[in-house]
Amino acid sequence: MNFSEIALVAAIGVAFGYAFFVVVRFLLPRKQRADVSEQRDLVIQKAQQRKDLVIAEAKKRAEEKAVQMQEELEMTIEEERLALEATDADLGVQDQFVQHEEERIQKLETTFQNHQKKVSELQKALSEVQTSVVQIKTSLQDDLARVADCDRAATQHMITDSLLNERRLDSQKRIKDLVDDLASHSKKGAERVLSRIMSRYQPDFIWPKSTNHVEVINPRLFETLQNNQQLITDLTALTEGVEITLAPATHDGLPAIIRLGGGYGIFKEAARLTLEELLPKGPNNWTKCDKTFLKHRRTLENQALKLGRQAVTELGLTDIHDEIQKMVGALNWRTSYRQNQFYHSLEVAKLAGVLAGELGVDPMIAKRCGLLHDIGKGIDYRIEGSHAVISGDYADRFGEKRLICDTVMSHHNDLVLETPMSYVLKSADTLSGARPGARINLEEGYQERLQAMEEAIKSFPGIQKVAIMNGGREVHIGVNHKKIREEELQGFAAAIARKIEEEVAFPGQIKVLVTRRFEASAVA
Repeated sequence: MNFSEIALVAAIGVAFGYAFFVVVRFLLPRKQRADVSEQRDLVIQKAQQRKDLVIAEAKKRAEEKAVQMQEELEMTIEEERLALEATDADLGVQDQFVQHEEERIQKLETTFQNHQKKVSELQKALSEVQTSVVQIKTSLQDDLARVADCDRAATQHMITDSLLNERRLDSQKRIKDLVDDLASHSKKGAERVLSRIMSRYQPDFIWPKSTNHVEVINPRLFETLQNNQQLITDLTALTEGVEITLAPATHDGLPAIIRLGGGYGIFKEAARLTLEELLPKGPNNWTKCDKTFLKHRRTLENQALKLGRQAVTELGLTDIHDEIQKMVGALNWRTSYRQNQFYHSLEVAKLAGVLAGELGVDPMIAKRCGLLHDIGKGIDYRIEGSHAVISGDYADRFGEKRLICDTVMSHHNDLVLETPMSYVLKSADTLSGARPGARINLEEGYQERLQAMEEAIKSFPGIQKVAIMNGGREVHIGVNHKKIREEELQGFAAAIARKIEEEVAFPGQIKVLVTRRFEASAVA
């Protein structure tokens, strides 16, 4: 077979294949479309059947639900109808009750109006009767006054006074009984507390004795001092208020002395040390008194600060200004009735701490008040007023709390302060001063001073009683209320104080308290 035949056969094959392809391509989609159409119709038929079934079931359920809801609605309507019928019945009962209450209230209002009318009539009748009684009473009182020949107003006043005096006497008896009972219980309690305090406290120091004079054994040296008092004059100027006086020998065998009094304790002690150092060296060295005095003054000031810090440390206190500590130490050269005031302040602080602990008061504040209560004695020579007030002001100036300053001011009643801390400080101060051996009074001079004070006070008119208290520091005076009027008391007290200053020599200050009162008493 040649090439042309092969090509012909191939062409015929290709033509036949293409024709078969075309036929198949035409017939196959129609077959598929027919199958798909048949399947679609079948699915639609099934879906239609399912729809009809679902619709039928839904209609059936809807009909059942509608029947059920119809039944529930009918039941609800029935229940509401019954409730409305019950409510209507209740409203009817309430209407009847309200109508009954309105009728009752109407009756009450009518009864009240009738009673009010009767009360008005009775009040009117009572007023007329009272007026008649007052007229009759007045007429009888006038007749009685005329028959008794006395004034009716005076009689009424006398009866009133009698009743008032009777009630006042009864009240005074009751008050006296209560005061006595309270005083008895308070005294017993105070004695128990003081007993515990004294058993807990025992001083461990020896009271140092102060020296306020310098002996001049050489008579010629004393004569030189009398003739040339430049040294005394210079020292007086340097000490700012210390009184330096020459006292010649009064008995054989006793040397002449130079007395130092008043002023600041450190300055006084520095002047004494200066005199002891310069006098033996002779008049040629007396011109150096200023340097010697300043040397001793600085030494004593350092010693005072050291003593103050030692006291603060011993008491366990903190935050006390250096100037206050220095003033506390300076009290070592200040005495009151020969009692060293530094050791007195330290003792008062310790006693106040113990007493505060017994009474449930803060012991640290009590110690602080006790240590500072007399610092004003160091500078009272140049500041007017009570040393208690000066002490409080000085403490306030250097940052102490108001409570402490007020308590310090109150320990001699210069400031009336009714607090437990105030009484703790007063008690501790009294214990330290009244302790046997703490203070020394020259009995003869002391009695003379008290007698002179009493004579000066009794020279005034209207004095009923005089009580000299607290070692001569306070004077309580009772005056006749008929001779001294209330508005005259302040001037009267000032006049007595001036009289005492002019006629009596005394250390420190004296408080004058004048009272004027009217009392009525009787004995049953």
